[in-house]
Amino acid sequence: MSSQPQSPPAGRIRFTSTVALSLTFLVIFSSAAIVAWLSYPPEAASMPLIIGGVGAVLSLLQLIVELRASRGAYEEEIDLRKDVPIYLWVWSFVISVVAFGFVLAAPVMLFAYLRFRSREPWWLSLLLPLAVLALLHGLFQLALGVPLFEGLVTPLIKDWLTSAGAASG
Repeated sequence: MSSQPQSPPAGRIRFTSTVALSLTFLVIFSSAAIVAWLSYPPEAASMPLIIGGVGAVLSLLQLIVELRASRGAYEEEIDLRKDVPIYLWVWSFVISVVAFGFVLAAPVMLFAYLRFRSREPWWLSLLLPLAVLALLHGLFQLALGVPLFEGLVTPLIKDWLTSAGAASG
């Protein structure tokens, strides 16, 4: 007779927190690769395709690992009170980047997260988003000349502001 505990037989697949996280990143990376493939010229799409493709494959592999692990008896079920707010922040960030682009969305969402979710002091909640803004706009767009995704809504707002300015002037 062995003194080591026996592992329980495999049960049903459960939706755990780690399964949800793996699925979230699979959707994010896949979406990035699809958007790059469908809407960017080939030379601009190469890096997002590589990163999105590799990220999607790794996320899929991780999802498979997590689904297999979720069948074990000792895996925790998802705790909605603890996990859902984090997923809402991640999805809010993704949606805001799609709507308003990296340069606007990243600093605003970082400020909102630091100030309202993490309860960081005002100086840190302002300093870090300003550093991100300087990095995205200053380094990538101005210094390196790398155009970042500007979102789906931002061009519409720019056009509206331009036409409103032309009509009043």
